[in-house]
Amino acid sequence: MFNKPISIFCAFFSTEEKRTPEDARKIIKTAKLHESELTEITQVLRFVDVSNRNDNLRLMQLDDYLLKEIEEGNELIFKGDADENVVLCTNTKTYDVKEAETSNSLLLIPDLLFAAATGLNESVQNNSMECDSDTSFEKSNTSLNKSTDSDEGNKAPRHIEHKDIINTFFTYFELRPCKPRLNKLRKLLEPTVYQGVELEYAVEKNKLLTYENIFDQIQASSVELDEELEKIQAIKIDNYYRLLDFDYEFRVLSYMLDLIEENSWPLDKISKEITFDSLKELLPMHILEATFKFYTTESEVEDGIQYYQYKQDKVCTFLARVLLKSAGKFNLAEFLQAWNDSVPEGMVPNESLLSGVALIDKTSTPNVIWAMSEADLPEDINERFKVLFQKKTKWTVAEISPYIECYATEKLNVNAILTKYARASTQDGVRVFSAKHLK
Repeated sequence: MFNKPISIFCAFFSTEEKRTPEDARKIIKTAKLHESELTEITQVLRFVDVSNRNDNLRLMQLDDYLLKEIEEGNELIFKGDADENVVLCTNTKTYDVKEAETSNSLLLIPDLLFAAATGLNESVQNNSMECDSDTSFEKSNTSLNKSTDSDEGNKAPRHIEHKDIINTFFTYFELRPCKPRLNKLRKLLEPTVYQGVELEYAVEKNKLLTYENIFDQIQASSVELDEELEKIQAIKIDNYYRLLDFDYEFRVLSYMLDLIEENSWPLDKISKEITFDSLKELLPMHILEATFKFYTTESEVEDGIQYYQYKQDKVCTFLARVLLKSAGKFNLAEFLQAWNDSVPEGMVPNESLLSGVALIDKTSTPNVIWAMSEADLPEDINERFKVLFQKKTKWTVAEISPYIECYATEKLNVNAILTKYARASTQDGVRVFSAKHLK
């Protein structure tokens, strides 16, 4: 291991004063150091005048990923409205930004030389910090070895370099990976839902949003935002992103599903071309194409023709939402029968598909079911738990997970969230959770 050369740093407050080699030697002697142990350069740190201080600078603590993003010249964006905690977004990730205090003051000094660089004559001439580390140590040690005079005899040359402290920091920004904050996205798009060509006259054009409008307001990276726009099935219409009105989406999907029986198609052999050709007079093509993409996936290729099949779980879940939309509490047995009758022949509805869509109460007589969507719950986690336990006093992990997993992180999973905000107990051998503070 190399013995790093030592450089002396002394500080004074006026930029008009200058330190001399003699001043440096006095400080070295006062510090009870030997000049032969030190490199040739003494750097004098001085505080600049208040008028020359840069108060627009802030310090950030970066992880390896963020450092690499900066080194590669990629864009980092701070986002947040006045009522939001700020986040930092890269192209793919979102970071929570918190201001942290440090017990020691941090000094910002441009062009400061470190360790071996202070032992190189070349560094003085070129005023550069860029040097090869191995060569730097080798030359520094050579510089030290040349200084064989005693501190009482002839002194080796001592170069003085004055360095300005342009700011002092007692806080810095601490960045931690977090989930993108996407709750606001649906609210931004709801005022301009698409209900069909015949109702476009009623849409307020000044509320239509382009991708850029949305990106500026949503605290998420572009990759995370793109994933969420696809998840909520936002459609780009004339360069604006729109949600489909629920009833209109049902109409479009019904037209598409009716073709299965009309054409006697096997569920895994849906023709995209015939679907589009049959419905192009009834629906705008961009709506038809988007809805077909949302609900189907490629199945097989026959005679050079690509066939598709409907995503059974997605279709069944949507049709369950249709039945529950305005029904209030529904007799469970009657609902399951109506649900089974509503889906295309061959598709099999399953209660597991109702997770996050509806609640089932099997303690009542008869058993009942009613709609409850995660999107309709409060964003604040305390308020959300309050509503959840008002709707149902006891929940299993499987039942409650769809409604709280949006708060989970890499370090805080659903079970940890429940431990913090709910009370665990056992009912008929099953672990359940209830309100932490019962009245």
